[in-house]
Amino acid sequence: MRYLRLLIVMMAAGLIMAANPAGRVSSSGPLTLNGKAVPVTAVSSLPVVAGDEIATASSSAMIYFTDRSRATIGPNSRVKLEARSSSLVLRVLSGSVDLKRAEGSRVSLIQPIQHVAPKPAAGQPPDPHPHPPGPPPPPPPPPPRSPHCPPDDPHCDRGHGGGLP
Repeated sequence: MRYLRLLIVMMAAGLIMAANPAGRVSSSGPLTLNGKAVPVTAVSSLPVVAGDEIATASSSAMIYFTDRSRATIGPNSRVKLEARSSSLVLRVLSGSVDLKRAEGSRVSLIQPIQHVAPKPAAGQPPDPHPHPPGPPPPPPPPPPRSPHCPPDDPHCDRGHGGGLP
């Protein structure tokens, strides 16, 4: 019975923590909160909690966190707030975010990995046609042999009408 009470208290504390606002989001333009469009008139200051996903359209948005940190979400960007033990993570799903952390803040930012083409060696021009990673494509097949060339003659002209008449 004692453990059951402890379990109920812990579950209630977890629900209260999950429902506590992580901050407020505001924007001068429309945005999407958890897949639902929010009109401009309602975006003056909306509470956000861990688990919320925010997407901007043509204008940026600002999240004011309860610890006084703030994040600027760029236009056409998408982020998700995630709870991690005693911290809050702002995960950038697409676009750009600038996080200004307050002193002692437990808010952190996770950016997506950017794939950048390698820079050419000193003195080398950049590759005008960068290739995707992986093995190089196979070389093109040689031109067909002239029908007048014997099959065992390696010196017979390929595709230029040479060889025996």
